[in-house]
Amino acid sequence: MGEPLLFLLVAGAGVAVGLARGGRLGWWREHGVKAARLGLACLAVQAFVVVLPLRAVGLPLVLGAVLLLAALAVLLGVARANGRLPGVPLLALGLLLNLLVVLANLGMPVPAETLERAGIAVEQPAPDRPDAKHVLERGGTRLGLLGDRLAVRPLRTVTAYGTVIELAGLFLLLQHLVRGPGPFRRDDGTAHGAHEARTVPWTTWAE
Repeated sequence: MGEPLLFLLVAGAGVAVGLARGGRLGWWREHGVKAARLGLACLAVQAFVVVLPLRAVGLPLVLGAVLLLAALAVLLGVARANGRLPGVPLLALGLLLNLLVVLANLGMPVPAETLERAGIAVEQPAPDRPDAKHVLERGGTRLGLLGDRLAVRPLRTVTAYGTVIELAGLFLLLQHLVRGPGPFRRDDGTAHGAHEARTVPWTTWAE
């Protein structure tokens, strides 16, 4: 559950920062985010595919890579539709990097040493697919630098540079959505925190 927890921690931090900067929960609806529910569902698939019990139910582990590819591709489409929002360009870049490496290897490559550094036990002899998301990095691995090469030992998970970029974009996007589109307006139409305009009588100018 390390990678889903990583996504949840970053999302929670983005919301918390948005609230600390004067935002309110519910303001995100005012931004007109397109396909928000679809994007959230694909983010969930991306985060949870590593823990899918495919082997336990007798399904091939390669199905996890197919689900991951589908989620990344749809997320890129959602990001393109919302490209004007802060953080989305970073989010899209991370998604693209992950999509390329997963497509090139039909799975996210990971060195066995990185799994060990993260505290994740690896079967011996090491299988080509340790779980539904990963393929062990071998001599023929393509774009290996973009694989899950970063060990997050406190969460017992591994992650990639593309995922770090994606999470940075997600953080910026969420804190922007929580902050709202602009200054909070009172019922009388004046903006909170803004200087109120002063009306100067015409007679003053005449004098």
